[in-house]
Amino acid sequence: MLSNMTYLNVRHTLPMLGWQARSFKLQTSMTPAKMQGRRREASANLGATQVRIDIDSYESRKAYGFRKDADLCADFKNAGLSGVKSGTSRRSSEAWQAIDGAAKPNADFFQKQAKGKIEAEIKEQKEIELRPIPRPKITVYPAEVKGSPDVGEHSIDIRSDPFATYDYEPGSIDYHMKVEGSIHMWTSIGHYDVYA
Repeated sequence: MLSNMTYLNVRHTLPMLGWQARSFKLQTSMTPAKMQGRRREASANLGATQVRIDIDSYESRKAYGFRKDADLCADFKNAGLSGVKSGTSRRSSEAWQAIDGAAKPNADFFQKQAKGKIEAEIKEQKEIELRPIPRPKITVYPAEVKGSPDVGEHSIDIRSDPFATYDYEPGSIDYHMKVEGSIHMWTSIGHYDVYA
């Protein structure tokens, strides 16, 4: 009786899903800041001149007889001009006296003239003038500080980009049906089928 019995065979396959995942990517980049500096040391740039002393002692030396050639020439020139003038005047006067008196008999004009010169020189009063020796002129030029200080320079320049750059790739998950599920049913008589 079992051999004629109808059997219901059922075979089912479970569905199977497959997926592929891709991670997201985030890349960022930025330009590093650049710093440039300039520095110059400060310096005084100052210097002092030497003290200078000028001493003009010519007037003092002149009192002792040490004179410049220019002064000697000027004195000799003035003395020469004065001598020429006085000599010319004296010789002219003597000549006129000789004309008037030398021709007279027993005048002894030239002897009297020479005697008069000697007596005049003897009677002439000599004067000596005493003056203090002039002091030398001393001029002092004090030291001076010259130049201008340099305060130096110190500067820093920082440059950077205001924005960073980034590259973002979102991740993803892809699903697909790797194996589709199914249910198969069939009948057999007298036994169950063995599915191979």
